[in-house]
Amino acid sequence: MTSKVVKIVQACAIVGVATLAGCTPPPPAPPPPPPPVVEAFPARPLAPGFAQENLAVPAANAMGIRQTVNTGLTSAQTTWNLRSAYNVAALNCQGPEHLVMAERYGEFLKNHTRELSATNRTLDSEFRQKYGPGYKDVRDKYMTQVYNYFALPPALDRFCDAALSVSGQLATVEKGNLDVAAATLLPQLENVFLQFFAEYEAYRIAATAWDARYLATYGVPYRRPGGNPLAPGATDPYGPEQTIELPPQTSASTDTGATASGS
Repeated sequence: MTSKVVKIVQACAIVGVATLAGCTPPPPAPPPPPPPVVEAFPARPLAPGFAQENLAVPAANAMGIRQTVNTGLTSAQTTWNLRSAYNVAALNCQGPEHLVMAERYGEFLKNHTRELSATNRTLDSEFRQKYGPGYKDVRDKYMTQVYNYFALPPALDRFCDAALSVSGQLATVEKGNLDVAAATLLPQLENVFLQFFAEYEAYRIAATAWDARYLATYGVPYRRPGGNPLAPGATDPYGPEQTIELPPQTSASTDTGATASGS
């Protein structure tokens, strides 16, 4: 009798547990997954000076020396390229702080007339010896490249600032010492462009990486059109159409090749 009671109690206990289990609510559903993280859309890198996309900067040789119009110059070329750069600055640098260069440039031509005339003759002789009867065409083409180089719009602002400093230094150069001064002053202007070219190459690497990652999604961004003023075949001056009044031109101040603008 006692065992029957125990079995009945056990059976009731089992039935009670089952009943309670059937009344327990189900566990809550897991939370939904978080929304996917949307990557911020970065802007495509901008070229220094807002330069055009296809600018072909001068390449460096095996020793890392960039081959520009100012590489490997003779003394006469150094002086004449400095004079050409000064001409570009006097014509194209139109900021209020730069206007003094027009007057300084006129004084420069007057103070160094004889030396500049001799430099011009020497340069003609050097081109004649190297290129023969057609040397004038070669020199004209080279001088066009020189003017285009110094008038390169993306670098013009920083060039104008450097040229202003150089113009002040040229004002203190005594007659007969222009060649010596040019060997120091032309590199100051050249450094502006060497820095710009290095920045442009860094930009091109960054822009290529952007294109590889985002171009298929976001499409082609705005890119500044335009020709390449540094191309060897460039024939037209590349710079703002500005004119200034200078003192009467002497034989030393007559440009060989096209000027950036103006006289």
